[in-house]
Amino acid sequence: MRKILLIAMALFFIFSTNAFAFLTFKQSKDISGDTDHLRGITFKPDGSRMYVTADEDDPVVLQYSLSTAFDISTATLIGSGTELTVANGMAVSNMDKPHAIELSSDGTVMYVIRSESGFVGVEQFNLTTAWDTSTLVHDTRKVITSDCDDDVQIRALAFKSDGTRMYLSQEGAGVVSQYDLTTAWDVSTATNNVCSNSYAGEESDMRNIQFSSDGTIMYLGGSNGDDINKYTLATAWDVTAISHVTSYSISSQTGNMRGFKFTANFTKLYVTGDDADAGAGTNVVYEYSLACVDKIVLERTIQYILCLL
Repeated sequence: MRKILLIAMALFFIFSTNAFAFLTFKQSKDISGDTDHLRGITFKPDGSRMYVTADEDDPVVLQYSLSTAFDISTATLIGSGTELTVANGMAVSNMDKPHAIELSSDGTVMYVIRSESGFVGVEQFNLTTAWDTSTLVHDTRKVITSDCDDDVQIRALAFKSDGTRMYLSQEGAGVVSQYDLTTAWDVSTATNNVCSNSYAGEESDMRNIQFSSDGTIMYLGGSNGDDINKYTLATAWDVTAISHVTSYSISSQTGNMRGFKFTANFTKLYVTGDDADAGAGTNVVYEYSLACVDKIVLERTIQYILCLL
């Protein structure tokens, strides 16, 4: 009985941390032949497709088919990219300066950060075929004229898992902005803007944010430190009180992080790097494997407990 109780206590302590300890570079995918200005990245949940934004003269979203799920070495470009065409009244134009990219949980809606002067915000597109960005049609937007910082240069984007909250962060602002969406997954209904406490001590050139599935942990990365920072939230999905825990460097691979994405189970991490204007090896997707601290510490803890009994 004592043995079961001790192991149960160890399990509770370890899994409540929801942490990972070791980040190991695995491989890279050079897509410099597809774009000179790689930006945001995301994946279809089953790992069969990868999506990136590219800040070309006519910005596009590129989608890749992965013959082996989440293995970027098997990625093949589908088509030649789809231009990010947006409507503004009766006028239609290509949006400029795309950054982070996200899709709704069912793959029928796509969101792209727009950092173009005078049009800063989130552009929303419908996909007539789920998970196929070649079928995108512009739907609506959330223009950000003022946020948690008056110098609006948005780079990062994330959503609550049910689509009822949206999170943004700006280059140099040092805070995360939180919005309620009165209609789930519709950015035009964003309201009730509140701000996190400052993370400026960890990162000043924000590139993206991501949350754990239960909303109790936030990951934040940027190109100043070229690392991923981990934060805990006092209340799930509420960024008004965040606490820094640790950071994980990716600077050995790139000095210009442009985006990142974890798999849903946090066993893999993908980072985009744009290290020069053109040429082979300048626009690269990096893949990392994550060793879970829970498993490592659990094995050692159980061994220790068994030795005591």
